[in-house]
Amino acid sequence: MEFTYQDRQTLYDAWMSYKAKLRITQIEMAKRLGINQLDFSRVLRGDVPLEQGFVYRFCKEIGIEPDQSLPSLKALRGVSTSSGPVTVRTSITVDGTISKVEYQGNQVFIEFETLP
Repeated sequence: MEFTYQDRQTLYDAWMSYKAKLRITQIEMAKRLGINQLDFSRVLRGDVPLEQGFVYRFCKEIGIEPDQSLPSLKALRGVSTSSGPVTVRTSITVDGTISKVEYQGNQVFIEFETLP
């Protein structure tokens, strides 16, 4: 199985989101994956080919399904990557109590009171 640039970009985007949400470093993730930080960085930048073992370990670690997320694997399953709208659900945690939530277009506004 040869992974594509789009697969790598999908993994990179998923990593950046995961990293921001959990405030985890490349070093911490590399340790979880059993590799060093330099190798992890090289994989994400595209300096070395994506290996199937790495892809599945990485996806498991960040909680995504490779067969449902990576374009080349979706294509193998016969799932169209551009068949219309896709529903995405996300969550955030705030340090306080949410008092108001509004949305306008594609933006969500959350008001919350911080805890003392």
